[in-house]
Amino acid sequence: MKPFDYVSLLVAVAVVAAFSIYAYRGGEEGATVRIQSEEGTFLYPMEGRRNVTVTGPLGDTEILITADGVEVLDSPCRDKICIAAGRATMSGEWIACLPNRVFIRVEGPADGFIDVQTF
Repeated sequence: MKPFDYVSLLVAVAVVAAFSIYAYRGGEEGATVRIQSEEGTFLYPMEGRRNVTVTGPLGDTEILITADGVEVLDSPCRDKICIAAGRATMSGEWIACLPNRVFIRVEGPADGFIDVQTF
């Protein structure tokens, strides 16, 4: 390998590291979590640490909301796909427990920020 090859490799590694840090930095400031169920629609700020229990037709779904995102901790559904979905952190991301009729969505800040996913 020649010296320029080493420089190119270092630049590529630095770019990948920078994008990875940006992409996995956590939740958006000012974001809210919308939880929809048969009980109604609830909005929670994505800050601090909060456990929310939502009752559906199968039982209780336990949801954890932190500044880093929202995730389902426990659900009475059979396949547990909502738990396997992991953490939703950015506006537009969502988690659904269809058998228990619970839908969770991260919404952007109220200042009218438009996410790239909109287009």
